[in-house]
Amino acid sequence: MIQSSSKALIVEFIGTPGAGKTTCLPAVKEFFAAQGFQTWSVLEASRPFAQRTRFGNWVNSWAPASLKSLFLWQVFYQSSKLRRMSFRRENKELINSILGFQRKRPISSNDRHHVLHWFINLTGQYHFLKEHAQDNDILILDEGFVHRVVQLFASEAETLDEVRIHSYLSLIPVPDLIISPHASLETCFERVYRRGIWERYKDRDLTNVFRFMSNAHEAVSIALDYMRARGWPVIQVNNESLPPAEVALQLKQQLTLQYSLSAPQDTIPIRA
Repeated sequence: MIQSSSKALIVEFIGTPGAGKTTCLPAVKEFFAAQGFQTWSVLEASRPFAQRTRFGNWVNSWAPASLKSLFLWQVFYQSSKLRRMSFRRENKELINSILGFQRKRPISSNDRHHVLHWFINLTGQYHFLKEHAQDNDILILDEGFVHRVVQLFASEAETLDEVRIHSYLSLIPVPDLIISPHASLETCFERVYRRGIWERYKDRDLTNVFRFMSNAHEAVSIALDYMRARGWPVIQVNNESLPPAEVALQLKQQLTLQYSLSAPQDTIPIRA
């Protein structure tokens, strides 16, 4: 039995940029929704979970309809900011390790700010959503703590430190399920360029972008080996050259093989 660390089941993704997290996410949502569970991405959960707070309930009841969505977003945003300190108190070793290591990385100050900004945002959002989750909820994080190994440890300017990646993973909240879409480095690189390179990488030459992608690919591999060795629940799907519908079917089949679901419940049994 896999007991969720909150009332909800927490699902995270990990994959090289371009591997297909966005392609796989709807299939995960559809699978659990078909079992009677309520599935949420962070963005989807923001306002409904804000309504579960005392102030959010008041906003939902009394705010003008034209302003309700804006006010509920602010409840989520401000509450998540406050929860960052709670997460830090509960995970001091993790936060101190990350802050210490990021200061030493040979990356630009802009990249360092980007990495830390989104990680700290994640801590507050995670804590808030976990606190207000209910038994019937499935929280799906496409860029949760597991996937942060890419931003926190991979760049074009450094060699990966396997020991640090292992140390980081040993300190994070362990999700109840990890989904890992897989494609070759060359395929991922092609997809990233086809859909448009990230804004902060547009001034970097092709060699540096490929070096980052290569390190990201290796970081994901190191993380997956670590998680499998420790028995974390990992499902990997091939997204090399299959149509999206076939990738989704493959993922649902693996979920069906692993999970035995009959009705919403506090604990979701997973088959050995």
